[in-house]
Amino acid sequence: MRLRIRVLGCYGGSCPGMRPTSFLVNERIAVDAGALTMTLSLEEQARLTHVFLSHSHIDHLSTLPFLADNVLPLIREPVLLCGPSDTVRCLGDHLFNDRLWPDFTRISNGMTVVFRLQTLGLGESVRAHGLEVTPFPMEHAVACFGYLLSEAGGSVIICGDTGSTKGLREILPKAGKLKAIVLESSFPRRMAGIAALSRHLCTDSFVAEVRNLPADVTILVTHYKPGCEDDIRAEISEFGQRNVEFLEQDREYRF
Repeated sequence: MRLRIRVLGCYGGSCPGMRPTSFLVNERIAVDAGALTMTLSLEEQARLTHVFLSHSHIDHLSTLPFLADNVLPLIREPVLLCGPSDTVRCLGDHLFNDRLWPDFTRISNGMTVVFRLQTLGLGESVRAHGLEVTPFPMEHAVACFGYLLSEAGGSVIICGDTGSTKGLREILPKAGKLKAIVLESSFPRRMAGIAALSRHLCTDSFVAEVRNLPADVTILVTHYKPGCEDDIRAEISEFGQRNVEFLEQDREYRF
């Protein structure tokens, strides 16, 4: 079975036609939740069993409240919301707290509650639907994970928001038959200062990091800030990195 990753959103913000970060993996698993209910039918939403969250910033979890409402009458088992301990704590304290939104970790449809929160430790793999998902650390303004997705035919890495690839490089030896790495470049070079302050990559720092990664692995650029995407594409293209491609929203990639 080939890994199938559908790009529901690949932007670092929200504008018409530009959706926040969210990936659907093999129809049952999501990595981040910036665009789940904007793109998936009710039936597709109800098929989700796991949502792996990279971190607690709103562009990566903004559709979770609406997902809870939508799947409440449709599911028989809880959807697992997995991520760093800080992210899981944030969901309980600041989102599903009966003030900002109802607590869907307690609301039941008579058969199951909607969400179950699951803290992941670094390197703690979760197996789901034939896929092994392993978190590794990213360097961001809050605790943040990237995820190594592995199955028999190969592996793909989806990085969370980050200002470096240190954690990514450390997980590479565990990535058998690595097909692709999804890595952010949020800002053009004119905004390098903002990128550094917010622990993101700009085009220059992206290219510097890519030079430390395997040249035979496809690097897929993601997380463009709305309004910056044209400059980001042009500036990265200037460097002539042959293994770099720009992630396409609404496309399903097969690896």
